[in-house]
Amino acid sequence: MSRAVKSVIAVWLLLMLSTAASTWWFAQPAFSPVPGTLAVMVIAAIKVVLVMSHFMELRGAPRPWQIAGAIWVIAAAGTVMTIYLM
Repeated sequence: MSRAVKSVIAVWLLLMLSTAASTWWFAQPAFSPVPGTLAVMVIAAIKVVLVMSHFMELRGAPRPWQIAGAIWVIAAAGTVMTIYLM
C-alpha cells in the first residue's frame, strides 16, 4: 500500500473517530451545553481543514488558495460560534 493511500486512510479514520467521540462525549450530562456545543464546533472546523487538505487536495494547491481556505474556515466557524453565543 502506498504512502498516499495510508495517509488518506489515517485521515479518514481520524475523521470517523472524532465524529463518534464528539457526538458521544459531549452529549454526556457531565458537560454543560454551551462549552460542549462550542467544542463540537471547533472539532467540526478541524475536520473541515482535514477534508479540504486531504480530500480536496488543498495541501498541494498554491499558497494563496491555502490561505484563502484557512481564512474561510476561521471566518465561517467564528461567525457560527458568535451567532450561537448571542
